[in-house]
Amino acid sequence: MAPSKTPSDPKALKRKVSSQILQLPGVSGIGVPKGRLTVYLESDSEDARERVREILKAVSPDSDVDFLVIGKFSKQDPD
Repeated sequence: MAPSKTPSDPKALKRKVSSQILQLPGVSGIGVPKGRLTVYLESDSEDARERVREILKAVSPDSDVDFLVIGKFSKQDPD
């Protein structure tokens, strides 16, 4: 059985995979800036990158992803 195809729309792909990707250690977030699927990492981790690629390959084999190392997201106080 072939993997299910997800539309090439990065926003649709984000909706489909974000819950899986956000559970991965080292992942801070996921977004679609400038129309490109982008995964935000806490640190430059090849292990986290490979795990993200595995999830994307299973869902949408032809999808591209950018990685951006930004550290850990934290809540801001509303001052």
